[in-house]
Amino acid sequence: MLSIPYAVYLFVIATVLAFLDFQVEGKYGWAAKLPCWRPKNPNSLIPRIYSWFMEGRPLTGYHIAFFGVVFVFLHHPFFGGISWSLSLELETISMFSLVMLFEDFLWFVWNPFYGLKRFNPQAIEWHKKWIGPVPTGYPILATASFIFVLMATRFEGGNILKDWGITFGVFMGLTLISCLISLRVRRSQA
Repeated sequence: MLSIPYAVYLFVIATVLAFLDFQVEGKYGWAAKLPCWRPKNPNSLIPRIYSWFMEGRPLTGYHIAFFGVVFVFLHHPFFGGISWSLSLELETISMFSLVMLFEDFLWFVWNPFYGLKRFNPQAIEWHKKWIGPVPTGYPILATASFIFVLMATRFEGGNILKDWGITFGVFMGLTLISCLISLRVRRSQA
């Protein structure tokens, strides 16, 4: 299912989602100022589990909807003629993890209130834990994506792993290009 054109397509999806996301949130990440649903009791079981997985970020209706739309949308091949299989489902979940990781980073790259210069723990309070220059969620999502595709190889073999590596490389390369373009645009506007 994975190919270079499909990897580029997924990257474009991540970029468009990042643009949509910062158009909605502006400079207030993690729906801080949005009038969206929030649990009445954030200390109840489901909000606490969600917050644990999201490194302390709260459960919001906006993020349930946002993640849900992306997750459902990535399943479109199964409704367009590709037969569902456990292996393809694992690949889809793997790609969901990558799309969400890169969408989050691209939110900062393209958001006029942030950019690469403000991509740090002092400017971004909703990413509470960092490993070096990135929030800890980024390597966690990349690792989760790799684990899901590794599980898929149990059913389909090693080519899936190679395809994942190519997809990850395409995402990294296009992210670098996005960063360079963003820096150039910001310099020209200064």
